Amino acid sequence: MSVEDLEYASKGVQYSDLVQSLERVVEVMLMERKTGLLGGKVTESFVELGLPKKLAIVGDLHGDLASLRNILAGIKFETFLGDPDNKLVFLGDYVDRGVNSVGVIFIVTRLKMIFPNSVILMRGNHEAPIEFPFPSHDLPVEVVRRYGYEKGKMIYNGKILPFFSLLTLATMIDGALFMVHGGVPTENLDNNFREAISTADHTFLSNSIMEEILWNDPRTDIRSEEAWEYSRRGIGKHFGIKISRRWLEISGTKVIVRGHEPCQGYRIDHGGSVMTLFSCKEPYPKFQASYLLVAHHDLDSLNDAITLAKGVKRI
Repeated sequence: MSVEDLEYASKGVQYSDLVQSLERVVEVMLMERKTGLLGGKVTESFVELGLPKKLAIVGDLHGDLASLRNILAGIKFETFLGDPDNKLVFLGDYVDRGVNSVGVIFIVTRLKMIFPNSVILMRGNHEAPIEFPFPSHDLPVEVVRRYGYEKGKMIYNGKILPFFSLLTLATMIDGALFMVHGGVPTENLDNNFREAISTADHTFLSNSIMEEILWNDPRTDIRSEEAWEYSRRGIGKHFGIKISRRWLEISGTKVIVRGHEPCQGYRIDHGGSVMTLFSCKEPYPKFQASYLLVAHHDLDSLNDAITLAKGVKRI
């Protein structure tokens, strides 16, 4: 992928090009589930990585192509992604609210297609509109406006939704980070967490694991013995510090990194156990945006989210 692709996406992606990009990225992601990726293991919707040479993490984008362009320029993406020992992880919520969800989809699928071993695309709650419907899902409207009703319906139902279904639910970097879009499940999964997460997109009707990964939020004022409460969003839960620390213990990691909530670029919760990262400006002008860029030695010596925050870059 080149800078020209970014310019093209900002001006309007042709229908045939978007279809081709979605079809090819689905092929790549299906193959990845069979063969894994360099420096990591893929078990359905769960990815496990060793410590990368360099790591970049991007939070919610919500159709903000300008912020995505700035992030890619900041990491010098062509050089960065050209080394498969580097990893670029997106935490989900590529679409809705902003003006160019189609452009963002086109760019992230191109990135994954061209640099499959370097790019990990995770699933946000806005990429699960069928499993967990919500009123602010305006991607279908944007697609129909761009391509007309028949083509828009076909590409949304036939290409975009199958792509969403293959996105990763959780990514773990050995000994360092546990990454999800929303939060960690409140259920005590112990050593069974790998299997539970890897199959969560198939079992969401019988348990709340996928719902909680996509919709949960950390809170500091939870007093219940269970250390969680039902979310005021109407879906998902709020989880307390006891649950964060339990997940760090069972996963052998130091920090939970997640998106899902607007903040001033980033936020630290639960005494350094959780970092929230937010990466878009256009649909949220009252908030700041940032991304994370760290090196192998930063992850190897990581203590908590406070030390991880040294790698936060403002957009």
